[in-house]
Order: sequence, then structure tokens, then C-alpha cells
Amino acid sequence: MQENKAAHDESRLQQLKEIAVSSLKLGTIGFGGIAGMVATIENEMVVRRKWIDHQHFMDVLSTSYIIPGPNAVEIVMHCGKERGGRAGLIVAGICYIFPAMLICLLFGYCYQRYSTLPDVQHFIFGVRPATTALVIATVIRLSKNTFTNNRVLLLLCLLVVAGSFYGVNEVVLILAAGVLNYFIHAPRHRLSVIAVFPLFSLLLQTGSKYTGEKLFFIFLKIGAVLYGSGYVLFAYMEESLVRKHHWLTHQQLMDAIAVGQITPGPILSSATFAGYLIHGVSGGVLATVAIFLPSFFISFFLHKVLSSARKSRRLRIFLDGLSAASVSIIAVVGFHLFTASVETWRGAAVLALCLGLTLFAGRLNTVYIILTGSLAGFLLQLI
Repeated sequence: MQENKAAHDESRLQQLKEIAVSSLKLGTIGFGGIAGMVATIENEMVVRRKWIDHQHFMDVLSTSYIIPGPNAVEIVMHCGKERGGRAGLIVAGICYIFPAMLICLLFGYCYQRYSTLPDVQHFIFGVRPATTALVIATVIRLSKNTFTNNRVLLLLCLLVVAGSFYGVNEVVLILAAGVLNYFIHAPRHRLSVIAVFPLFSLLLQTGSKYTGEKLFFIFLKIGAVLYGSGYVLFAYMEESLVRKHHWLTHQQLMDAIAVGQITPGPILSSATFAGYLIHGVSGGVLATVAIFLPSFFISFFLHKVLSSARKSRRLRIFLDGLSAASVSIIAVVGFHLFTASVETWRGAAVLALCLGLTLFAGRLNTVYIILTGSLAGFLLQLI
């Protein structure tokens, strides 16, 4: 009996180590916004490790779009939960966030000491086209699994693409696709829609004097209600940190958002940089913990809801519509990444090289694709 327990504990520990290694790797190479991060996560968790299948991955991805919080973090934590239970979810989340936090703390130190950000443009020039190649390959792979012999989903996909180019909010498009697919395939039944809203609202003190508690609750509130892009994050942080409390200048906040964009992982890592400028390492760590903490609770809820929904035939139809729309959203982002990558011949060359490796070199590790793109971009910049 004790031997069985010991073997079980050893197996669980091994699973947690695998989750930690994978999540640290994904957090280190997660460039290219949500589309790039989704591409690396799908390649690691679905294609290489097979912790979940493509359909399950699409269910998690599409649902993450319609709840608050950073999509990539929630997807990684869901995969961690599938592999290693609740402990796996926590380990996955912490390890995925950690690399970006560490880099942002380092950037914050350099910024305060030298009043400027490190010049890393030559090193990250090739990362965008490399990530674009991963996104293109991911869209191709997900499309095969989502639209095979399903003309309705293909039509919904085209409508979502058109709506996205027209500027319609992505959450509206994804929900609309799910509802339409449901009523097309199951018109006799009524859809029960669960709206996910923040479960709490925090009242903050109005004074501008810094306290750790005040900083923590500001970023906790942002993490609990945040939808959308970095522009939305900028608006929330500007209201609280610049206008209300005067802890940062407008330029410092713009630099914080820039750091979140050039570092791997979700743009919410801008909070680490901003927290460091406000109160050093402790401020950076407090801001990071606070802004990501709601995602851990949301991910527990998401896993429970999805586990039930995937067993329901009616909700399966709704989720299929969400999945089709999610592929479309990634495809549109991939198109924008593609056009940005081929603006120069150097970017086009790196993209062609990395796309060839991605499509024709088998299951090549995404780390090698990113490193190849970065090295190629750096060398071409010297020409």
C-alpha cells in the first residue's frame, strides 16, 4: 500500500516537473501577441506532448476569449490542470508568468539607473517573422481539425473574418458565432448562456500616498475586469497610476506598455515594470501577483465549466461555433503579422526560412524556430 502511494507521489511529482519545464519554456518564447503565444502553446501542449487534443484545445482557446484575463495564461493553466490537477494549474501559471516578470524587473532596474531601456531591437527583429511562421502553421493545422466537412462552420469563419476586418469587437464575434451555430443545428432548443462577469469590485482609497495594499488592489482590480488589448490595459493603468494617484508620469506608463510588448509572455507583464518604477522590486512583485491572481480563480472556474460543457451535445454545438470564430480571429491577426513581417526584404527572408522549417522539418521544437528567426534577423541586420 505504501509502495503504491510512493509510486503515485513520484508520478505526480514527475508530472509537475514536466509542467514546470514546459511552462517556463513557453513563457520564455511567447512572442507575437496572443496569436504567437497560442501558436507556441498549441505546438507544445497538443502536438508535442499530447496533453490535450485539438478539439479540447480549441474549446479552451475560444472560451478564454469571452472571459476576463490574459488568454494565454488561462490556456496554459487549463493544460496544466489536465496534466497535473490543481497543483498542475498553479505550477503552470506561475512558471509561465515568471520569465516575463524577471525580464521586466531587469528592464525596470536599467530604466531607473540609466533612464533608458536596453536596446534589444537587433535581437528581436527576427522574432516577429519567426512567430508569424508559427501562427500560419497553427492556423493551417487548426483549420483542418475544425472545418473538415462542415460548411456551416466554414461560412461562420468567413463572416467572422469579415467582421474582424470591419472592426467588430472580437468577443462579440466569437459569441455571435457560437449562438448562430447553435440555432442552426439545434433550433428547437433554447441556449442557456452563462455570462461571466467579475465577481467582486474593490473600493480604493482616494489619497495619492503609496501603500503596498493600495498598489495590490489597483492591479487586482485591473486583472479581474480586463478584456481586450494593450490599449485597454493602458487606459486602466493611466486612470489609476497617472491621473488618480500620480505615481507614474505618462511617459513612464508608455514605456511600461512598450516593455510588455517587447518581452515574451502576456502584455500584462507591463504591470511588473510599472510596479518596479513605483516601489522597486517589492512593487514589481506585488503588481505581478495582483494582476495575475484573478486568472488563477477564473481558470479553476473555466476548467469546471468546460468539463461539463464538453459532455453536453447542445453546448458542444455552441463550443464548435466559438472554435470556428477563434480560428478566424487568429487568422486575421496572422494576416496583420504577415504584412508587418514582409515590409522589408530581411523580414520576408526570415519569415520564409522559419515557415519552411515549420512546415517541412517535422515536429521541430518551437524554441529552435524562435532562435533561428532571432539569429537570422540579427545577422541580416548587419548587412
